[in-house]
Amino acid sequence: MRAAILHEYNTPMIIHNNVVVDDPKAGEVLVKIGASGVCRSDVHSSEWAGVQPIPTLLGHEGAGTVVAVGPDVTELAIGDRVVLMWVAPCGSCKMCDHERPALCEGQGSYELGFAVDGTSRYSLEGELIHHYSCSTFSEYTVVPVEGAIKVDTDLPWEYLALVGCAVTTGVGAAINTANVRPGDSVAVIGCGGVGLSVIQGARIAGASTIIAIDTNPGKLDLATELGATNTINSSSVDAIEAVRKISPNGVDHAFEALGRETTIQQAIDMTTRGGQTTLIGMAKAEVRPSIPALDVVVEERTIAGSWYGSFVPARDIPKIVGWLETGDLKLDAIIERITLDDVNTAFDRIRSGEANRQVIIF
Repeated sequence: MRAAILHEYNTPMIIHNNVVVDDPKAGEVLVKIGASGVCRSDVHSSEWAGVQPIPTLLGHEGAGTVVAVGPDVTELAIGDRVVLMWVAPCGSCKMCDHERPALCEGQGSYELGFAVDGTSRYSLEGELIHHYSCSTFSEYTVVPVEGAIKVDTDLPWEYLALVGCAVTTGVGAAINTANVRPGDSVAVIGCGGVGLSVIQGARIAGASTIIAIDTNPGKLDLATELGATNTINSSSVDAIEAVRKISPNGVDHAFEALGRETTIQQAIDMTTRGGQTTLIGMAKAEVRPSIPALDVVVEERTIAGSWYGSFVPARDIPKIVGWLETGDLKLDAIIERITLDDVNTAFDRIRSGEANRQVIIF
């Protein structure tokens, strides 16, 4: 198959035409990819040496058609349309038992360069290629059956691919993690694919004030189109002061979707009494924002992490697909359709901050 392989950190991926993908083993399915989103997390993994073993087949946001099933797989059949989840919950660990499958402890190797059984399904001229959860920068992928969620819809592949990460992460952060309620005030720092999905989730939840914060005027225009009631260009004004001009006591919910120490600190400092800061962006390990401990205690302010939108697949994927079908969730404005050959350029455009959500169409 054709696939983009990262051979060295901080170098362009190489498109190969002869990557070998093995048949699925027990509990796995082989999926022909229809579309794959290109996410900032892929860029981070290509740059942060040692976090992801190489050579590796990146990509973790995709959807496609089941073309083969492994032994004893009964949950899916050939021809099923599926959204790929980069966390494949085992269903039996403590977190799964507590209905928190996004934090599944049972299939961690799925995120650490291998299939669940600790081996790889990919190779190139006899050399092992590491997995990157669902490895979607490729024509085919092998995933655990728990990581392929069947969807009965004719929605375009590019829509369904984004359900696999950006949409579920952002909408879920607003609705599941933060539990935004009607009338709440919300600020979102970072208006990429995830941040724009937070804005849409807050709108669906009934927030009355939704403040979009970014340095890119085009992204702020998109945020307005998708539900923001106010925008702040933080390249020219102090974001906290600007938020408090709109919401004098601060906002009920602040979301940080960049993973940067400065913007995390801003999000913490712009919440009101009883408010919550929700951190979504992938930050480096050394990022250590300061916490106003007295304010947190006296004002009962909360700082929470949101991993994969605190998703529960059986509950959330049908809801999200339904919102896409009714038009409550809008994706056309943020999708930029590209091909696999454009993937390195897509990384560059993410680094420069100019991209919205680039989606590889196969």
